[in-house]
Amino acid sequence: MNKDIIDRVEKIVRDTCAKETNEFTYALDTHFIPVVENAKILAPKLGADEEIILLAAWLHDYASVYDAKLMPEHHWHSSKFAQKILSDLDYPQDKIDQIKHCIEAHRGSQKIPRQTLEAECVASADAMAHITAFPSLLILAWKVHDLNYQKGIDFVLAKMERSWNKLMPEAKELVEEKYQAIKKVFS
Repeated sequence: MNKDIIDRVEKIVRDTCAKETNEFTYALDTHFIPVVENAKILAPKLGADEEIILLAAWLHDYASVYDAKLMPEHHWHSSKFAQKILSDLDYPQDKIDQIKHCIEAHRGSQKIPRQTLEAECVASADAMAHITAFPSLLILAWKVHDLNYQKGIDFVLAKMERSWNKLMPEAKELVEEKYQAIKKVFS
């Protein structure tokens, strides 16, 4: 595993998250890091390529923190950023293509077929974070989308349900208790 490349990409993401222009100031601690931690659990458990998964996990939502206007299509924009960032680091193109697929296919709402185990792992790591770091969804609903109390609850429960539905069975096992608890509290 190329730890140097992973560390350099992590620094790029952390630096971008720290910029004053980032509208999602909470995203590093409440989303990126949980997704990466989930990826670290899933990759060895499933025998997937940890390097590919970790790089995709760091970059999967990069476009949103780079420029919030890119959020609606952030999976495509983040894939383009991944190409640029990783090419600039002289990373092999065949691996960049795998990472781009993971990023493009991570969104449950887009129904992009996941063609690799790595893409399944990144999508599941992302979905797990929506459950394990559930309060971040409340911030998204109430602060970013400026929804009222009930519409915010409805928004996060719908997002959490989509996240649950995109989880691979092995990931469901890891977060089912929290998922059920959240449903019980907010339903």
